[in-house]
Order: sequence, then structure tokens, then C-alpha cells
Amino acid sequence: MNNIDFNNEEIWYGGYYELSIEYNPSGVNKKLNEALAVLYKCDIFNGMWKERKDFQNHNHTVTLPINFEKDGSVDQFYGTVADLKGNIFPCLISIIRIEGESDWIDISIPFGIFEENYNCNYPLIKESNLWLKDIDKMFTTITELIFSHSPFDIAMIGEEITGRTNSQEITLVDINNITCILPIQLQIKLGLHDKGVKLSNNLRKFN
Repeated sequence: MNNIDFNNEEIWYGGYYELSIEYNPSGVNKKLNEALAVLYKCDIFNGMWKERKDFQNHNHTVTLPINFEKDGSVDQFYGTVADLKGNIFPCLISIIRIEGESDWIDISIPFGIFEENYNCNYPLIKESNLWLKDIDKMFTTITELIFSHSPFDIAMIGEEITGRTNSQEITLVDINNITCILPIQLQIKLGLHDKGVKLSNNLRKFN
């Protein structure tokens, strides 16, 4: 991906296919920065830049640790992610702090880049978009790496998944309708510790 493609306004219109990771309670900057540090070291990630125009400018890479605001806030940065086949996608990285609730790290790929490269059928689900399996594998790899250094409460993958539910409110109905990755504590709470697909560090992936 070159600078012109990354800054093409058309690919940034519309919605996002996302990985959303929750840290509860909110306000623990250390956990967020540890997660972002893992992302920085990940071979399939490149970034983060404060502005899209800073693409590939390593002099403008955001430095860690970031001192996030204590109250509710949203910080947004830009980067790229690559699937296991080497396809590169632009992404928006959002750190969302909901005061008195949770902090979230969202990695969001704009629909526009998918529409340029694939035959997209909406809603974006794997059953009607088989190529999404590669995106899910990529997001799952990132999730496992982050958890190994900065354990989270829940991770979710999907179309406009941000805010769909959280570790306190998720139900078995949600489990059947979204793709999520649960740590052992939440598996036990929901009676799912022997279900789903086993990942590293006792994580399990559902749907």
C-alpha cells in the first residue's frame, strides 16, 4: 500500500469491520499502553500515526506510553494491518475511555478497501463473504498476542461491532450472534469453558 492509496478518501467512507477489546474498569493507562506496545511489535501491524498524511513517516509515529485522559475520551490513530496472505489494509485505531465503565481498543478496517478488492455482500458475515475468514484469522492473531502481555476482559470481531455488548452484559444469545474471544473467567461465568475453539492462554473463540 502506498501513500496515495492510504489517503484515498473513498476508502474511508462508510462503516468498519472491527476488532474491539475491552479493559474493565476504565482508567488503567498501563494496560492500554502494554497492549499498544504489543501491537507495535507485531509483524502484521504498521503504525501508529496521528494523521493519515503521516503514513509511513517514522518520524511521526506516536510514541508510547500515551497519557490518556482520566475522564471519558476518544483518541484515534492510523496504521495498517496485514493478513496471513500478505494483503495490507488501512486501519483506524481508537482508544475509547468510558468514564466509570471500560476502556476499549478498537482496530477498524474501512469497508471501502474491501469493496475495492472483494465481492462484498452485506451484512459482512463469513457465511456470505468467505474472504472474511482471513481477516478474522488476522484479528485473532493480534488478539492472542495482546492478551499474552495485557490480559483483557473480552474481544469481539465483526461489522460495526464496537459497543455491541461488554463483558458484564454479554449473554448466550450474543455468543450465538457475534464472533467473540473470551478469557477463562468469562467462559466459566457463561458455562462455556469447554465450548468454542481453544486458543492460547486458555482463551476460547466463539462463532
